This record gives sequence, structure tokens and C-alpha cells, in this order.
Amino acid sequence: MNLLLILLNSSDVRPNVNVPIAAFFCTASFLFFILVHIFGAKLFIVIRYSGRMGPHIFAINLFLIGVAGAVLSASLLSGEAALVLGVTSGILIWTAAGDIPEQMKWISPLTRKSIIIYLPLLLIWGVGCYYYSNLPHALIGATGYPMAIWGLNLARSRVLARWGPSSLPSTVLIILTAMLAGGAAAVGIVHGTIFSGIIGGILFSIAIWSALEVIWERGMARGPWQMKNKN
Repeated sequence: MNLLLILLNSSDVRPNVNVPIAAFFCTASFLFFILVHIFGAKLFIVIRYSGRMGPHIFAINLFLIGVAGAVLSASLLSGEAALVLGVTSGILIWTAAGDIPEQMKWISPLTRKSIIIYLPLLLIWGVGCYYYSNLPHALIGATGYPMAIWGLNLARSRVLARWGPSSLPSTVLIILTAMLAGGAAAVGIVHGTIFSGIIGGILFSIAIWSALEVIWERGMARGPWQMKNKN
């Protein structure tokens, strides 16, 4: 929620409020983001078994595209449009630098030791966004998404590792994550712009996906990457 508020408050000019339009783009971005997650999970399975260098090449290309997108959007755009493109670049950067390496066991960003790295970075990011209002909006989005998704994943992994997927803390985590998702969508819609709706939908998506991860850990449903091996 703090990420969404920082992103929205960093806009220079707030256009006229249009809640229905914001709601439409919030819903559309949510559905698109979930479909991209599912497609990406299936694509990664294919790439993972395509050869030893496949995941490396895929991760490097995603990272370069993400960095290039952040730099271009920071230099060419401003306001909410730059935020959305920055968040999109942040998705690619996190996928390349965090998600794929974690899946391939190259790094362990979700271990207990990772908390020592994450918390100072989160503090630096938050202080920088609060005190330096002239930061490029694209930079806020490109760095904000990795911080948000890393924090959600780290909290989920530590709760599951400590208490297990069927415990009361895991149930509370699902509830809190669902509340976060609803709050993000509500703020994005009430702000009343196309871009705020998109940002709210993206944050809603990552929070819902985090809740689904706990559900999949419980064995209550099959993850999209598991459907291939159903039989």
C-alpha cells in the first residue's frame, strides 16, 4: 500500500477523476498480469529444459530490456505514464535478477539471511522516495516493484518455513495479503486515472499471486507450472 501511495503522490499533475475508467483499467491490468504470470511460468519450463544456457540467456535478455525500458521511460516521460512503464521495467528486472535465479538455485533471496539485505535496502528506497521528490518517476517504479515483490515473497517464505502452509500464521498471511490486494485496487480506482488504475491492478495482482502461492503450498490447488505433470 505504501508503494502505491508513493507512486501516486509522485505525480506532478492529477488529471480529472474518472473512477469507472480507472476501475476498467485496474481489472484489465489484473487479468493481463495474471495471464502473463501463467504464460511466463509455462514458458520458463520450456526454456529451463531447452539447454544449459537457455535460462542464462533468457534472464540476461530480460534484465537488459528492463534496464533499457527504465532508462528510456525516465528520459522521455514523466508523471504516471513514466511510473507505469517503470513498474513494467521493474517486473522484467525482478524476473531476471530475482525470480529466475531463485528458481534455478543460483541465489537464495528468500532465506533468513536475505532479511539482513532486504531491510536496509527497503529503508534506503523509502527514505529516497520520501525526501527526494525530484527522482524520476520511472526510477521509482522500476525499483519499487522489485522491493514490493521481494518483500511479499520474503514474508511468505519465512512464514511457511517457520510454521508451515497449514498453520494459523499462514492463514493470517493469506488474509493480510488479500486485504493488501483489495486496498491497492481501491486506492488505484479512487485516484481515478488510467495509470493509477493500471498500477492498482498490478499491485492487486502481485498480492493475490502471493496469496495463491500459500494456497498452492497447502495443496489446495495446483500451480500453473504443475499442470503439465497432472498425469
